[in-house]
Amino acid sequence: MKKILRLPSGVMRQSGFRAGIARGWRGPLLGLALLLAAPAAAFTPPDPALLASTYQGGETFKYEVSWLGIPAGELEMSVEKNPEQPGQFLLRVTARTKGLLDVIYPVEDRFVTVVDGDRRLPLRCFQDQQERGRLNKRLTIYDQQRRLVTYMKNDNPPEVYPVDGLVHNEFSAFFYMRSLRFAAGETPVVPTYADKKRHEVEVFVDNRETIPSSLMGDKVTFLVRPHLTFKGYYEKIGDPQVWLTDDRHRIPLLIKAKIIIGSLTGRLVEYHGPLGSFREAPPSPQAQPQPQSLAPGTTISTPDVTITIRGGDQPAP
Repeated sequence: MKKILRLPSGVMRQSGFRAGIARGWRGPLLGLALLLAAPAAAFTPPDPALLASTYQGGETFKYEVSWLGIPAGELEMSVEKNPEQPGQFLLRVTARTKGLLDVIYPVEDRFVTVVDGDRRLPLRCFQDQQERGRLNKRLTIYDQQRRLVTYMKNDNPPEVYPVDGLVHNEFSAFFYMRSLRFAAGETPVVPTYADKKRHEVEVFVDNRETIPSSLMGDKVTFLVRPHLTFKGYYEKIGDPQVWLTDDRHRIPLLIKAKIIIGSLTGRLVEYHGPLGSFREAPPSPQAQPQPQSLAPGTTISTPDVTITIRGGDQPAP
């Protein structure tokens, strides 16, 4: 029987175009920087060599996030050894808006997940989420042995949920994906806790292809597509795509995801870690990407708002 202590007030949800886009750009990418799950009885073990190379610590990734060709935000992720507990790792994820979106709807969310064991399972996840100057603090505790997940927000009473097996959270699952062996005829699965329960999501490898990278040159990659069956911290639409380098480092070079309006692209622009240090040179003013053109009269509808392009690529509610 489920033991659930409910908060007296639910999570505040924003509506409208601005809030939707602000939440949307980080959602799928964090949904990315947040993905994966598995059948209840299945848990694909890591490849020992890949596990060792992808959890060395001292590794940082920085992504530039764009929406319809317009700069929308930044995503930073890192893997660090826990200085207070040998054998544990700290997985840090920070998402923030930039440019015009930062003026309209500023967001800066920080997450730290503590993982342990040979499957890098989460023990705790700390969250500081700031939107328009309002800060919410959350703590999630994963009791893997007793199969319980405890969630606390600010000073509200905790919620306790039972789960039917070992679980990752949305952040630790993304990092764990790098340690999986992708072999023909096999579909890795990783159990992930989201939306108050353990989900079943398979991780498909759609292709093996070479993509150009101004950061590291041309790289052979696995095009990985986790089939998401949950919304998680942020609303996601469809299956995101991740291009992981086909080597022992499994660097996520490129991330693509869909939101309610258009799509998002997260491009790796800076990396520091065992592979070395790489930073993309800033483009010249002439080389700056131009926003995608939307023809006047174009109408985009969502459950919250209808947008009509009047001219000059300016959305009008």
